[in-house]
Amino acid sequence: MNISNLKAQLKAIAYQFNGHIWFSHDQQYHIRKRVFNHGINNTPLVIIEASCEEDIRLAINFANEHNLAISVKGGGHSNTGSCVVNDGIVLDMSTFKSISLAEDRQSVRLGAGVRNRELDAYTTQYGLAVPLGTCPDVGVIGATLGGGIGFLSRKFGLTCDSLVNVTMIDALGIKRIVDKVSDPDLFWALSGGGGCQFGVITEITLKVYVVPSTVIGGFIEWPICEAKKVLKHYSDEVLSSARDYFVYAYLSRASQGREKISIMVFSTATKSECDAFFKRISNWGIGAKMDISEKTYLEMQANAYQSELCVYWRNGFVSHALSSQFIDDVIDCYVNCPDDYCGIMFDPLGGAIQDRACEDSAFVHRKSNFICSVTGISGGVKIVSEIERWVDDSHATLSTFYNGQAYQNYEFLAKDELKSYFGKNSLKLLALKHRYDPKCRFYGSLSRHLIEA
Repeated sequence: MNISNLKAQLKAIAYQFNGHIWFSHDQQYHIRKRVFNHGINNTPLVIIEASCEEDIRLAINFANEHNLAISVKGGGHSNTGSCVVNDGIVLDMSTFKSISLAEDRQSVRLGAGVRNRELDAYTTQYGLAVPLGTCPDVGVIGATLGGGIGFLSRKFGLTCDSLVNVTMIDALGIKRIVDKVSDPDLFWALSGGGGCQFGVITEITLKVYVVPSTVIGGFIEWPICEAKKVLKHYSDEVLSSARDYFVYAYLSRASQGREKISIMVFSTATKSECDAFFKRISNWGIGAKMDISEKTYLEMQANAYQSELCVYWRNGFVSHALSSQFIDDVIDCYVNCPDDYCGIMFDPLGGAIQDRACEDSAFVHRKSNFICSVTGISGGVKIVSEIERWVDDSHATLSTFYNGQAYQNYEFLAKDELKSYFGKNSLKLLALKHRYDPKCRFYGSLSRHLIEA
């Protein structure tokens, strides 16, 4: 690959693009290639800010002519930087900010640059919401393509379960409107298959759901000595509680001597039901501190996530209850982690997520009950080796309790990533990749598998 020659050819056709084009000597290039994980420093050939569909077609045509990979960057929350492909073309979709509610108020249509906080701010004006994740800065379309888990998921399902249709420009530059009727196989793949792996998504339509004017939620925490009891109660609660409740559990590292076990709770139930629920939860351990209040759904979604850090993150799905041995091992791993920089978190599944069969969409993890994530963070431009070792060692210990699968939206590059993300759905996804993107133009886990094979 002659980089200089490719850049010269791109510069020669730059006038044809409506959006901006940035190369490595441009300041905006270095700003635009950043992702949430500051430990990622990939170097694409070029970053193209697509401002219309024609820009996307021009980029695809150039990539086809010169055999270049394309990645699509929306919110930039790909943990391993898959949205910024090395030596290829990055399509920056941040200008695609349209949001419109259908006349019947049953669905909302949005562009590829819309983030969770923007969609939430729009839909809550009408007393409506899409079941999105809890990080306000995540791109809606990227999260949807990989699944999407958040406060409303036990009640209404994954974000991808709300998918109505997708507007996509494929590897030949052809615009497709994909839904269950027009192209059921491709629609199946886009519902949990992860990333823009079959084409460039410009817009999607999602179902919306009525949410109360106020919800109830917040935090409850206990001293770390109560962790075993709390996690056992937490496991039982997730497996038995009503769909109106969504409860995260996490052990986030504090300075030595101040460690704690915490849960973040959310509910759309009535105030009297919530009062009884939270009182019962507070009795899971001794010394509970509570910060629970009534607030709008938008306020509940406005979580502050620390940014400009290196992140090293591994995870696995748990199919059954959290066993006593698993909980013991979680606590043992946690107490050995470096001060202030690591944690272990549990996402609950169940409820509406499990109403659908594993083969109904590319999201194969329907019957799992928890995601367990081991996370390390540090400043600078590279994760600290001590923290990376702790994450790897803890993951190795806890993975004996996992079902062999991992969440595609919490991406981690590994030899078995395809099997862990998609399990028995992998073969169908690979066949669809061959059909719609035979030259692996669009970068992601499916392309990596096919190229390495």
